[in-house]
Amino acid sequence: MGTKKYLSLLCAFTLCLLLLNPSQAASQRLFLDGGASIAESNASATTDLSGNKAVVAGGVMVNASEITRFSIGARSRGELIAVEGGVEIHPWKHSSEVSPYLSTGFGRYVNGDAEKGTIPLGLGVEYDVSPNVAINAQVEGRWALDADEDRPVPTQNVVAGITPTIGVSYKLEQIDQEPPAETPVEQGQTATRQGFEQQGRYPGQNPGSVNTPFQDPTELAAQEGGPGEFKRSYSRDSLKQSEPLIIRKGESAPYDDPGVPPISGEVTLSDNGDMVRLPDGTFIMGLTDEDPFDIQNAGRKRVTVSSFYIDRFEVTNAEYREYLKSLGQGERDAVLPDSTAFQNTASRADWETYFYGSTYDDYPVVAVTWSQARDYCKWDDKRLPTEAEWEYAARAGRVGGIYPWAGFSPQDAYGRFLANYNPGRQGQAADGYAFTAPVGSYPPSQWGLHDMAGNVAEWVRDAYAPTYSNLSDLDPVYTDSEEDRHVIRGGSWSSNAFRIGVGFRDFQSASDASSRIGFRCAADISQIEGTTRDLGPGPGAQQPPQGGQQPPQGGQQPPQGGQQPPQGGQQPPQGG
Repeated sequence: MGTKKYLSLLCAFTLCLLLLNPSQAASQRLFLDGGASIAESNASATTDLSGNKAVVAGGVMVNASEITRFSIGARSRGELIAVEGGVEIHPWKHSSEVSPYLSTGFGRYVNGDAEKGTIPLGLGVEYDVSPNVAINAQVEGRWALDADEDRPVPTQNVVAGITPTIGVSYKLEQIDQEPPAETPVEQGQTATRQGFEQQGRYPGQNPGSVNTPFQDPTELAAQEGGPGEFKRSYSRDSLKQSEPLIIRKGESAPYDDPGVPPISGEVTLSDNGDMVRLPDGTFIMGLTDEDPFDIQNAGRKRVTVSSFYIDRFEVTNAEYREYLKSLGQGERDAVLPDSTAFQNTASRADWETYFYGSTYDDYPVVAVTWSQARDYCKWDDKRLPTEAEWEYAARAGRVGGIYPWAGFSPQDAYGRFLANYNPGRQGQAADGYAFTAPVGSYPPSQWGLHDMAGNVAEWVRDAYAPTYSNLSDLDPVYTDSEEDRHVIRGGSWSSNAFRIGVGFRDFQSASDASSRIGFRCAADISQIEGTTRDLGPGPGAQQPPQGGQQPPQGGQQPPQGGQQPPQGGQQPPQGG
């Protein structure tokens, strides 16, 4: 009984070393040995322990230190099988490829009747063939116990023998878990980073990197003394002075896409700083976050959008009031925000105070229908963005992102909120605002766009369709005159963290207004930049002035006397 207890303790100790070994996984080895067991012949001992038998052994070793290894495995001697644990001491292993060693241990036969245990004591040498493979040769002296309790006179005999073996061991490869590589933008950021209150400033970039004054919000670190509360100490007009990300031709773009490059040009500001011009781009449209409740079934689709402009900020109360002032009284009443929408919100905000009060000038206008949002954009010589344009802008060149910033959380490393949404258990006002927030209250994306996540959800141009399968690959937009529902994007002050992701989509009846829905406008290039090409007079152009005088062209003066030489009695050719 004592022998079995000793073996059990040895096996348990060895297993603990294998599972809880403080050294690296690379110190574990697999071994396989073979040889012969040459034992004395003892007439009173069982035949399986005496005589000459083939031996095969195998198992696992683990380094307890640079010179000590523990092992556990199985050994067969003929038909006998023993479970063995042992220890090897390699005094010079750390300094030489050839390492002599001493070994000892204890084994227990598991299928013998009278055969009980065995104790080895050996001397060997190991040679490293490669960093992972080693061969060894060793000679062991073994003493095995034969105890036959069934005889009329119980007997116990110790059978001694010599076991020469050769073998091979394989050291398991080390698996290093390295953090994901930084994007080019992250590599270009300097160690000195600014807090939210300094987001208008930016450190110098490394040579050849993307030049952007907008750091990723999750990369913004605190200044000396630790992070402070984010304070909106600037006006919206001051935000317009900073430029968005600029990607010049031939430079690396801040993305890592295994497929088509997402963007192919530069991101620039409009003259007044209100809008950003985005270049042609290709991206995967659709949810990239986990969807545990399977509520987003639109799928994913690779689409390309042509260059367009989009507002950097959501349309504010002050801007919408300017629109109302340009209308007649009858028209004005028809496009007022819906006062009844505030009755359905948990907030005690009064719609007249919110919409007309100067305190809320820079807050986003809410409680407008889809057609009212569309008409405002048309009045401002713009239009609503398509759903594809909105998501492309929200992703800001970040492939596979969940939010307009890097990472998987709507908070930065210091717990500061990056959007106005509903943090749940932390309380509706934990992010600084219980209802809407002034536009630009949170850091912009790399493309200089504010509040693409949270604050208010935003109307887009598309009618609602359950999937993206019917969308075209180029400049997709879904229209359906019989579909009253339209898509809203971005989530709002009342949305949870999942619903403010850039891939999340929802819908609302176009005729319904909500205190959680607002909008921003987009525009075609021609709407902002106009056309400057002069093709000259066309076929329907007026004839030259009386007297045949031809207008100057190419900077040349007309012939002296102001008359065009007659040509066969015909009028001068059009277009000169």
